[in-house]
Amino acid sequence: MQQTLKKLLKSKIFKYFISAGVATWVDITVYFLAYNYLYKKLDFDLFGMYVVSAPSASLLLSYTIGLLTNFTITKMLVFKESELATYKQLFRYVIVAIFVLILNYIAMRFLIRQLDWFPTVSRAVSAISIGLLSFVIHKSFSFKMNSKS
Repeated sequence: MQQTLKKLLKSKIFKYFISAGVATWVDITVYFLAYNYLYKKLDFDLFGMYVVSAPSASLLLSYTIGLLTNFTITKMLVFKESELATYKQLFRYVIVAIFVLILNYIAMRFLIRQLDWFPTVSRAVSAISIGLLSFVIHKSFSFKMNSKS
């Protein structure tokens, strides 16, 4: 039992989901605070040209803060053996994050508009459902390691 626990704690995927869990908690907390208190659940006009919904604005803010949190923890805890320069890791990480953001947006839009779910619940469900795909892409691309790792 103790050996199994030690193996689990050393596992990259376990560490990844711990870091992702912390970052997701940060993301969802920021989303809740932004949606309810910063934007006060109200859509707003952007330069008189476009109306930004409170859920979308909250997602953009929370996702950015969650992304920076997740990159930092993932780099330091999970993929610390990666020999890529930090700026390359961050660049690749952001490319993947943009892709994942688009997937999150599509999922949230569906859950909120089609299924009439609460925005914060929609955010949590979309974040969790895309986590495994994100790990695989980051492992093989963002923090690509040499063949010895």
